[in-house]
Amino acid sequence: MVTPGMELELGSMRLSMRSAWRPYLWAVLVVLIRNWFVPNPPTLDWLMRKAGGPLPFDERSLFGEGLTWLQRLGRLSLVVLVFVALTVALTWPQARHMDSVPDLGDPLFSIWRIAWVSHQIVRDPLRLFDGNMFHPERLTLTYSDSVIVPALMSAPLFWMGVHPVLSYNLLLLSGFVLSGVTMFLLVRALTGRIGAALIAGTIFAFYPYRYEHYPHLELIMTMWMPLSLWALHRTIATGRLRDGLATGLAFAFQMLSSLYYGLFLAAYLVPLGGALWLARGRPRRPLLMLAAGAALAGVLVSPVIYAYTANKAMVGDRGSAVVQFYSAEGSDYLKPHFRSRIYGRWAEGGNPERQLFPRVMPVALAAAALWPPLSVARIGYTLALVVAFDGSFGLNGGLYPLLYTYVSPYRGLRAPARFSIFVGLSLAVLAGYGVARLLDRASRHQMALTAVILGLIIFEAIPRMPLERVWPGPPPIYASIPPEASAVLAEFPMPTAPVGFFFDTRYLYFSTFHWHRMVNGNSGYAPKSYEELTERERDFPSEDAVEYLKNRGVNYVAVHGAFIEPGQFKRIVETLEDRSDVSLVVAAPWENSESRLYRLRR
Repeated sequence: MVTPGMELELGSMRLSMRSAWRPYLWAVLVVLIRNWFVPNPPTLDWLMRKAGGPLPFDERSLFGEGLTWLQRLGRLSLVVLVFVALTVALTWPQARHMDSVPDLGDPLFSIWRIAWVSHQIVRDPLRLFDGNMFHPERLTLTYSDSVIVPALMSAPLFWMGVHPVLSYNLLLLSGFVLSGVTMFLLVRALTGRIGAALIAGTIFAFYPYRYEHYPHLELIMTMWMPLSLWALHRTIATGRLRDGLATGLAFAFQMLSSLYYGLFLAAYLVPLGGALWLARGRPRRPLLMLAAGAALAGVLVSPVIYAYTANKAMVGDRGSAVVQFYSAEGSDYLKPHFRSRIYGRWAEGGNPERQLFPRVMPVALAAAALWPPLSVARIGYTLALVVAFDGSFGLNGGLYPLLYTYVSPYRGLRAPARFSIFVGLSLAVLAGYGVARLLDRASRHQMALTAVILGLIIFEAIPRMPLERVWPGPPPIYASIPPEASAVLAEFPMPTAPVGFFFDTRYLYFSTFHWHRMVNGNSGYAPKSYEELTERERDFPSEDAVEYLKNRGVNYVAVHGAFIEPGQFKRIVETLEDRSDVSLVVAAPWENSESRLYRLRR
């Protein structure tokens, strides 16, 4: 028995062998040390002997086919067009209603995030994370995922004056297209088959998880995952510096697109990379090249990590009760989401973020890939699938409790069930291998078989997509606020409790047209000052409520009749007009009602 345990601290990261997993961790450590210092016989020697010889790597076209750059560009363009067409079809009627979103909550918040980055990065980049919400708090962009890379992707649209909702929807749909394209490139490199790559790309681009998270921009941005895996395969195969740097670059872009996915990708790469590395005989050069890539990734993400670390004391960790609620259970993988037209009838009773049914075809095709004989790559992706599946179980699983307890960044994550996108990633790759195997055995009917499989996958993916139209512009009252640095705005009606601050996303959307500071806000975290604000403004416009706003530095108040019951709106207007310290700046019709802007005088 190993006692009393071992603990290692590296900055904010703590690794311990004091848990119930201690014997297993010791065993892994012993195996790693043994394989490092005793390279022969190889770790996979027993499995190779059972297979009758060395296992194939299954990386048939990892280094291309000798095509010219013009030929490669032509093929890539065609693939992009195919996935554009599939995205239009499998998110319909989104392409017809580019002024609409699935709801008026998270999508409006994401519009604010990408618009803020594009606005601030060319004006005051050193204060990029000081969003204009939750005044007077700082670093408010770090209250949720800052989506830096997606925001920069859409920034040219904002700079050209494209409407914020259209810019958002183009970016959102690009997540489907680019995820399919990059998965196509990965599986084409691994299998050498275009049909297998097309099917794998379709599975990944339209995996059911995406439809559950359709309102969550950052959770659609998965295009960097396949690129990081493609570069990882090449790095371990050749030990080239450029491939190691490409791995780090793709990883950094994924981290800067979704912090959740960056952390999960780090865990996912270990079993896959470990299997590939061990099968190659544990060469040291690829490790050095991957270390160089990790250093590049560290440099790129360090400004963002610094901002989140600086605000750690404010935001704190996610409580175990919340994490437990968003940890998957086995039955969740049998529960579809209501947006599925084929399976949605069985969605009743599902838990939020935990409707994880992967559909039938991806599982069936992955099973075809796992029928012996196996290969190194298929073994690696199977191990990675196990890690992803277990990781999605969160505190109900074996891996995530260790990450949550001993690796600080994971304690800031609310929903471990989001790990299931890597289940979809694994199934897509393995499905590509399964299709390649089926096509190898159907030499005379390959195109027909590919078409049938693709048709079944598309049929399963057909969604139902209810959408809500977003106001084309805010009430015109904001134009009457002078461009003074001291302007601080309070918007009403205000949520009556912080749990209802979902309502404030509409004010964040309005602010993308004026960018004045406001005490309202919406994010994955609500500061104490906002909780106090919503409590003190329950009886607005009472004497105490107005005085509290003044003490908070508010000098402008907007009241929107479109969001208030007419009788209550009339009473609010009459009360404000009776006050000598409140003056009407402007009143303007909007959405079959009226919005009014007042100036508070001290």
